[in-house]
Amino acid sequence: MSSEPSSRRGLTLGLLVVVAILSYVDRQVFTLFQDDIKVELGLDDAQLGLLTGIAFAAFYALAAFPIARYADRGDRRLVIAICVSIWSIATALSAFAHNFWQMLLARVGLAAAEAGAGPAGLSLLTDIFPKDRRTTVISIMLAANAVGLSGGLALAGWLSQWYDWRTVFLIVGLPGVGVGLLVYLLAAEPRRRGAVAAVPPRQSSVGEVLRTMAGNPSLRWVGLLLCMVPLTGFAFILWGASFFQRVHGMDKTETGFWLGGAMAAGLVIGNLVAGWVSDRYGKANPRFNGWFAGIGLLVSFPFGLYFAISDNAYVALACFVVVKFMMTLHLGPIIALCFAQVPEQMRAMMSATINMFIGLAGVGLGGTVAGFLSRYFTPGYGDLSLQPSLATLSFCLLVGGVAAIMAGRTARPLEA
Repeated sequence: MSSEPSSRRGLTLGLLVVVAILSYVDRQVFTLFQDDIKVELGLDDAQLGLLTGIAFAAFYALAAFPIARYADRGDRRLVIAICVSIWSIATALSAFAHNFWQMLLARVGLAAAEAGAGPAGLSLLTDIFPKDRRTTVISIMLAANAVGLSGGLALAGWLSQWYDWRTVFLIVGLPGVGVGLLVYLLAAEPRRRGAVAAVPPRQSSVGEVLRTMAGNPSLRWVGLLLCMVPLTGFAFILWGASFFQRVHGMDKTETGFWLGGAMAAGLVIGNLVAGWVSDRYGKANPRFNGWFAGIGLLVSFPFGLYFAISDNAYVALACFVVVKFMMTLHLGPIIALCFAQVPEQMRAMMSATINMFIGLAGVGLGGTVAGFLSRYFTPGYGDLSLQPSLATLSFCLLVGGVAAIMAGRTARPLEA
């Protein structure tokens, strides 16, 4: 740990919390206005799915690893400042898109830059905070992500009362350049003082992690889970705003308020409960983590299905809170289960690989598949086509629940 004063550590944490919130605000603004963008740019749901899904996720995954490797040895606050500035400019440039390809380029810039800030930020925070506070710091950053997801919808909904989508992109995008500058000028960075840092141990490669997963029965089940659950979870998040506007007739302000609040309640409470339960009961028993995650996912399925098919907006909102809460219970315990089965020097890359799975399966396939399914169901369902689309994807929760339970049953701690 560095010898930064507590006030400097607190300021750095505060700045990086703002960065984390901004990264999700910029994403969520698009989801609230995507129906307006669809009409003005002449898109269909499949193209919207590509913009929110695979195009974003692919560049997010590709950029994350090289930027993270540089951040392990370079100036992390410079990395963060550059990333924040680039994605903020990309968000603002979205306001000037007039066709699919121009919007795609803006989304690619947003994804590539966002991929670099997170790993660099966590690396910096774990360097300047003592070990006994790191879990709390990481939890604060996860909570900031949830605030960004929900707050982005609420902010965009509020702004929609006065501005069109192009103006809103400018309003939420440009301030991020100033935040990037503040990070560069004010955040702590022990390496910038010329401190000699210990040479980090050799990191495992993604290939080594994937081979380890392929050779471990429990981790193979985790791989299946990481393909199924994010697909449903991100489809609900990325298409939730359009769902409530099309199916339940909410306007943007109502959608931002109600869906943003439901998202915050489910994700924040779910993360806190999952961390507490896993620390208390699963630390010495990785099998418990698998069972706990699996039961949560199985319970979430009927609520996910009824969220999609209910004709009542407030029943759908209540189901959304429950499904996001029950789904969120799985991630922390599953990460702990994975870490218990790999050597310590592989855990950082295991975490990055898990994020890669979530990004590609969730943001990538979840948003894209939901859009293609919606287009498929449009001839028979019209504006209600998102109902059968999201209902179909909810069945992935059953597969994920079974996979989590099997991961728990076959788990073998490394020490055993």
